[in-house]
Amino acid sequence: MIITESAVVQRIRRKLKTTSYLLRKARGERQQVDCGRYYVIDVYLNAHIWDHLNLEAYARELGVLQEHESVNE
Repeated sequence: MIITESAVVQRIRRKLKTTSYLLRKARGERQQVDCGRYYVIDVYLNAHIWDHLNLEAYARELGVLQEHESVNE
């Protein structure tokens, strides 16, 4: 089953809601080069936790994407 990228982003954000982490998407080309398309920040530390995030792999790590699902990028 193919899941859209926006649906996976919503699933990840719902999962991270109880933590101090936030999933962010790079806005400009320069930020995308520095941080990747998606990155995770810690609100309390005000720091990047993960740069150049592989959305599908991170979703599987969090348990929001099942084995039979894949991300349509």
